[in-house]
Amino acid sequence: MNTLKILCWNCRGSSNPGTLRRIKAFMLTNQVDIVCLVETRADVNRANKFCSKFSMDWQWAAIPAQVLSGGIVTLWKQRVGMVTPLAITRFSLHLIISVENPKEWILSVIYKAQNIQIQKALWLELHVLTTLDLPWCLMGDFNAILSPDELRGGLFDYYSAKTKLFSEFVTVNQLFDLGFIGTPFTWCNNQLGLARRWVRLDRVLANSSWFTNFDSYFNKHLLRTASDHFPMILTAKYFSHQKHRVFRFDNYWLGYDKCHLNVGKAWNCTSTASPMQAFNHYISRTRSCLCKWKSKELTPLDTQISKVENEISQLELLEPRLNYDDLISLALRGLYNKHSALLRQNTLRWAQRAKLFWLKHGDYSSTFFHRQAKVRGHRNKVSALRNDQGILLTDQEAISQAFSDYYQELW
Repeated sequence: MNTLKILCWNCRGSSNPGTLRRIKAFMLTNQVDIVCLVETRADVNRANKFCSKFSMDWQWAAIPAQVLSGGIVTLWKQRVGMVTPLAITRFSLHLIISVENPKEWILSVIYKAQNIQIQKALWLELHVLTTLDLPWCLMGDFNAILSPDELRGGLFDYYSAKTKLFSEFVTVNQLFDLGFIGTPFTWCNNQLGLARRWVRLDRVLANSSWFTNFDSYFNKHLLRTASDHFPMILTAKYFSHQKHRVFRFDNYWLGYDKCHLNVGKAWNCTSTASPMQAFNHYISRTRSCLCKWKSKELTPLDTQISKVENEISQLELLEPRLNYDDLISLALRGLYNKHSALLRQNTLRWAQRAKLFWLKHGDYSSTFFHRQAKVRGHRNKVSALRNDQGILLTDQEAISQAFSDYYQELW
């Protein structure tokens, strides 16, 4: 399975035949793998009856509504992998999904009550899941917004306290909003005139570990029918084994003399072409020389670090047996210095990719910079594009072709 599609919708009751037809139409049209429904207003019997109307290919789990209030139902196809449902309260249903890559990750389906005290309790409950240190994605109706821009019509005062709690939860747990394609709001009160309200209550959040396991993603808001909430479809594409590698100059190369020699070699030639063509030629030669030097002579930093650590380990085991041998001590001191220099280079490499220019010497949290680089890469990646004909393109080859066609027509 190369792509995972998840439908999430506040359906405002699942017993209506029209709602069931709408859900099945969503599933058929979009070929979804997981369906998350909130505010189903279905007790145990109604949830069983509702889920029995789907084929045997679908497995399901549900949190029953209380007095026709709330309720969550999730359905998933068997091809998704091994799914373990987990429910702690009636406002969130967690699916622990085990697949080949990522090995395990958590999908949390949220339906937040409007009461602020209940919301505060659920934020604390969800915070516990961060201790699992797994890729984590949250989606559903949060009944809260992150900024006044997510509200149109009415006063922000109603959401101000909820916004503060919601923002603190997102910040403390290092979550990121996956954005959207389509209308900027996900709920409308269906009133007329000045009483009409639009709010973005439904969204998708994820932590940095979740980003690192998917090549691209996009969240699309579908048409709003049979409910006052817009359905959402999250499309996440797994990494492809065949991926075009882009040349990037790493700043830590500047510490090697061979780097400067190869750049000088590339520019030490004459060209009879126009200035712009000559400049492009020199840049191409520079890239070619650096790539050859990197592949033939430059050992990857991770390999160098592992090699030095093994040498240090061997000498540290040998040192106590040689009765204060100065040669061993000097050798260890040199290896310690080399190890520190390699760690600094590795940290600078990932900091450069994460575009964190505030890096200070001595900050060696490479894991942090690695995750930041991954998140930045996802934010810069074009996962969907609407062409001149108004067609939404999501395939990477189609997007690349659209860019190519545009600039060829432009020039």
